[in-house]
Amino acid sequence: MPAVTRATITLLLATLFVATGCVTAPWVPTDGAYTSPVDRYAIDLPQGWMRWTQGEDGRLVVTRDGVLLQVIMIERFRVGEPLKHTKKQLARGMMPQEAAEVVLDNFSSNKDISGLEVKDNRPTTISGKPGFWTVFTYKTKDELKLKVVYCGVLDGEWFYGIRYSAAQRHYFDKDLKTFETVLRSFKLKTNA
Repeated sequence: MPAVTRATITLLLATLFVATGCVTAPWVPTDGAYTSPVDRYAIDLPQGWMRWTQGEDGRLVVTRDGVLLQVIMIERFRVGEPLKHTKKQLARGMMPQEAAEVVLDNFSSNKDISGLEVKDNRPTTISGKPGFWTVFTYKTKDELKLKVVYCGVLDGEWFYGIRYSAAQRHYFDKDLKTFETVLRSFKLKTNA
């Protein structure tokens, strides 16, 4: 997709979000440490990037060059509630690899993407808890090939997803180490 088209789409989407009231907070520069006021986690964000928090669900979106090129996203889902594209659900006590299967099914069931290929799927530790690290690729409707690292961890009644998605050709490798640093800094805040 030519850059002009991407810029036009981005401008149209931004205008649509503002016009319909979907934007609840402006993009702001990241300044290192960030603590979610609602979702009970803290994380160190990369300097020189911009962040935006989606009001109704607290999803954190971070990018340096624009969400079509690279994005780090933190999202939280209540265990047992339906996900957008799959009938499968996350459940308390699930093993990390079972949770990974639910997340991957949610992506592969999304009609806006095609050709999902899992490249890696393994256990990892996130904030001292057992989690998963999965890498996959897919194509958008505009034939842009994206590569994604999606890491997830269950914490009681909540599932936390930490995602890095970027255009596979240039941006993915360029910012992967930055994502790994962000992921290592992710800390769940437990109620005392």
